[in-house]
Amino acid sequence: MIGELLHNVATYAAVGSSAIIGPIVVVLSPGQPERADPVIRFWCNAVLGAAAVRGEVQGRENLPQGTCVFACNHQSNVDAPFIFSRLPKHIRFVAKKELYRIPLFGAAVKAMGNIRVERTGGSDADHQAIAAAVQQVRTRTSILFFAEGTRSTDGQLRAFKKGAAILAIDAQVPLVPLAVAGAHEITPKGGLWVHSGRPLVLCVGKPIPTTGLTRTDRDSLTRQAHDAVAALLEQGNRRVEEMLRT
Repeated sequence: MIGELLHNVATYAAVGSSAIIGPIVVVLSPGQPERADPVIRFWCNAVLGAAAVRGEVQGRENLPQGTCVFACNHQSNVDAPFIFSRLPKHIRFVAKKELYRIPLFGAAVKAMGNIRVERTGGSDADHQAIAAAVQQVRTRTSILFFAEGTRSTDGQLRAFKKGAAILAIDAQVPLVPLAVAGAHEITPKGGLWVHSGRPLVLCVGKPIPTTGLTRTDRDSLTRQAHDAVAALLEQGNRRVEEMLRT
């Protein structure tokens, strides 16, 4: 219990260091946002290390050479740091407007070039934000969608919003399914306590091509991505159970 308390203190201290990291990201990001990637990865690794996360990635060989759109499940606040720290790509994510209101951290989120939405793929403003990101995805940046739109309350996979499929189709880049398993047990939605030392598994699926698809295909592409993430989540959950036994 004392050890886990210490890990909680260390984790929140690492998260709080965004007050220092934020201004650095703001300085590095304008014009060349990829310059901030090493700083972002350092911060993500600091948070995960403080929580003593035992992380593993499966399927990294499935990552495409160029840019892509990622569609991922969402269980916990550790999902994004884990993905950013483990995938060797220039990635930005779809961020809810609430994140932009956090002092310093919000400025860093904006400077990084993330996509601001009300809720992923919902309102007209969201669709406009996604449309504005098409050139960004085509040229330099892979975009991460937590396709359920919010964190799962019980760790189970929910229905997907269509934003990831729309952006992938508009940009004509692959849609890559991701699944994070084990995160719900570390910091469930609504919980403040960090359950340290637990395993976390990221599964990368095979890219789903979008060449030749149009927006009329967005529903079928969304279903295909959901099915792929569901299978990856089962795979990840099995691996988490194995890691818990060792």
